[in-house]
Amino acid sequence: MNTRPVRPGRKAGRSRVAAVLAAAALLTVSACGSDDSSDDTKSAAGDGGKRVIETSDGKVTVPAKAERIVSISYATGALLDLGVEPVGTSAIDENNPMELLPSQKEQGKKITSIGSGIETNIEKVASLKPDLIIVEGAAAFDWKINRLKGIAPTLYFGIKTPGDLYNAQEKIAQAVGKEDALDKLKATYKEKADKIKSTYADKLKSVKWALASSYGNGEFLVDTRTSWVGRVLSDVGANFSKASADGKEHEVTYSQEKIDVLSDADVILVPRTAATGEVPKETKELQDKPSWKLLKAAKDDHVLPVTYATSDRYGTSIDVLDQIEKILKGL
Repeated sequence: MNTRPVRPGRKAGRSRVAAVLAAAALLTVSACGSDDSSDDTKSAAGDGGKRVIETSDGKVTVPAKAERIVSISYATGALLDLGVEPVGTSAIDENNPMELLPSQKEQGKKITSIGSGIETNIEKVASLKPDLIIVEGAAAFDWKINRLKGIAPTLYFGIKTPGDLYNAQEKIAQAVGKEDALDKLKATYKEKADKIKSTYADKLKSVKWALASSYGNGEFLVDTRTSWVGRVLSDVGANFSKASADGKEHEVTYSQEKIDVLSDADVILVPRTAATGEVPKETKELQDKPSWKLLKAAKDDHVLPVTYATSDRYGTSIDVLDQIEKILKGL
């Protein structure tokens, strides 16, 4: 049994949101902004109209009131959640949906595209005259983020674990002066989670949940309680199956001969792509295996799709809560 984190450790073509990470993966952590000696590593506004933000590459000084922001990879969704529309974004289409909510997709498509991945157009970024560039995603290749830094202050937030995504949204909110908007999102999330936890306490106690998917090659993945959706389930007091209960790793890889590790699960959640509304082909093929069909959850027709299986911020996590509530109503 092998374990590896989803975002930085995935082989090419096996990322759960491969197209999105392709855009982000080409942005290396090297020197994304100038260091600052200020002791305030959060949102220090007022000293010369600047804010000092702690990033994956240290402290970066940014304008206190950035008005022209270019966002790359997951940063776009994080900004739209906060009510901030960037002037430029990584490409948004069916192959690169960036986990946008339905209410955000049309808005996102109207934002000027700067390309994606190795096709990111530096000249296009420069032509937009940004006063701030925000990058959120994995980094694996030497794409020279210094070129972005030469255009405008650049914030880079690297992603290694699910929790990093929420932390990044906190920092992004500080950078653009939208802490109040983030506080409202967090309050909405907590209120909804607490209500579900109270209303469905008996079902949550008696039902064992698991999260599974596949990228082929004779393997399948089980997300744990510390995964993206696992964190949301934990917040409503869900009871996990044995395979998903251990949160030392947020994702564990098994050979398909080990499907019986899911035998105690009453409900198995599988990912549904936000762009198409479909379960990925490789996961469908896993569900067609005779051994899968013998699982209790499969027999009870409790293998259920969930959108935003990589819930990357409070906006998508609130949507996942709505989906969990709907599932609980039907159990």
